[in-house]
Amino acid sequence: MAGLSDYAGWLYARPGMQQLLLGLQDEAGQDVLLLLTACWLGQRRAVADPQLWQRLQASQSPWRQQVIAPLRQARRALAGAESTADLYARVKDCELAAEWYQLERLERLCLPLDSSTEATLACIRAQLALCCEGLRDPRLEQLAEVAAG
Repeated sequence: MAGLSDYAGWLYARPGMQQLLLGLQDEAGQDVLLLLTACWLGQRRAVADPQLWQRLQASQSPWRQQVIAPLRQARRALAGAESTADLYARVKDCELAAEWYQLERLERLCLPLDSSTEATLACIRAQLALCCEGLRDPRLEQLAEVAAG
């Protein structure tokens, strides 16, 4: 099974996933990196562990607030102006690099994993439930189904 970064790249590239994940981020306040991590954990059929999710969220929150969100804000402020296109591209590259770096950190926090006997889709649903703290959004089921392959 691929590592988290490879899996995240694969899932994000699936048709409709970028829009779905960014919609969950912008409209439902979810963290895309944690959603991708939840799907990866479920795909690996890892036992859904609330303590692991506390560690993942504790690691991700400051990184998101101090690094990723300011880069995202700067990138969005630069969007659309021809005079800042080069700077926009550089800031976008920095934002993506920060996200890839964080995926590697999140993966290390997840290892080693205890395996579940449940089916992959059930495991993904259980991980997403912990990740999203009970959020009820039909897009989460869409995400789970695509993530299960």
